[in-house]
Amino acid sequence: MNTSPALRILHLVATYRWTGVAEPATSLALHQLRASCMVEMAALWGFSFEQVLQQREVPMARDLIIERHINPISEWADIRKLRVYLEEHHFDIVHCHLIHDHWVAAMAIRGMAPDKRPRLIRTVHRFEKMRRDPFHHILFERMTDLVITVSEAQKKIIETALPKLSERLRVIHGGVDPERYRPDLDGASAVRADMGEKPATQVAAIVAHLGYKRGHHWLLKAAPAAMAKLPHATIWIVGSGEIGEDLRKELRDERYRKQVVMAGYRKDDLPELYATINVGLLLALGSEGSARAALECMAAGHPVIAVAKGALLDTITHGHDGLLVPENDVEALTRALIDLLGDPEKSRQMGLNARQTILARFTEEHRAEKTLQAYREILAAPRAKS
Repeated sequence: MNTSPALRILHLVATYRWTGVAEPATSLALHQLRASCMVEMAALWGFSFEQVLQQREVPMARDLIIERHINPISEWADIRKLRVYLEEHHFDIVHCHLIHDHWVAAMAIRGMAPDKRPRLIRTVHRFEKMRRDPFHHILFERMTDLVITVSEAQKKIIETALPKLSERLRVIHGGVDPERYRPDLDGASAVRADMGEKPATQVAAIVAHLGYKRGHHWLLKAAPAAMAKLPHATIWIVGSGEIGEDLRKELRDERYRKQVVMAGYRKDDLPELYATINVGLLLALGSEGSARAALECMAAGHPVIAVAKGALLDTITHGHDGLLVPENDVEALTRALIDLLGDPEKSRQMGLNARQTILARFTEEHRAEKTLQAYREILAAPRAKS
């Protein structure tokens, strides 16, 4: 990467959990460090996010507090502390990843001398509607220098809600490490053996939080008809969450022919799990809108059957490296399952295409390079009018 002169970057992520936006924000920071940038991160301290930052040796701005306070006096104290920190450390970029840290940073920067202010960047990670009240218009259109989103669909949502922002809006897709997620991992066969699957069994897997809006019930409506025509196929439901027990009870129904099974929560061997399956399933967008689970599965060399929504419309070319299905369309999902699980050669070829898609457009290096280029462009442009 061309990183001269080195940039000073502060990432703010007002969360304490290693989930959602925490992982892509951390990955971006690590790649910026490798590109010789001076990078620090601030989060909510004392929980799993901090532990991961320590393990990965990400520099942490521990003096900063970006928690939500009931008492507005405490909120203003945090804003003043951030302002002082920015003045002392001379950052070029403050990159925010959630709405709370965005507000705190905007107010802190507003109180600085105009020639001392860093540029304020916000990534909108989630696929969601934008608020249209006057306060959010001011925050995004007048106080923010650049807004990054992870999909063309989210960009259109933002442009509709905040039309004055269109010239300071960029799409930078998510990325994945193709060395971590690849087809030839040594432990892949052990995962399949642990699940009791034969080497020849065609396996589809949905890797997602077991929540009410993650597509599991849609899958269970489509699975019986598909499994009736696929006697040598299996669907794994991977993850944990609040609907786990309900799913277990439903899967006792003989309609599922013991071919739809719970695979539990997989943390340490997730890359190996992706390597051993044949087809990925992503039937809803979670809290991180780049659809990272689809990217991971594609990097492992497998096609993904995905809901036609958000970043998945940018990631998957229907019929080439995966299949897109209309949301909650049971018959379409059934057909897609039969199409790929019933034709191993077709699935294999689409999987090869899927990995090439990742290597060409969706690696972490691609995302980091595009983000640094966006920083430089915004540093060369006039400041946002606050």
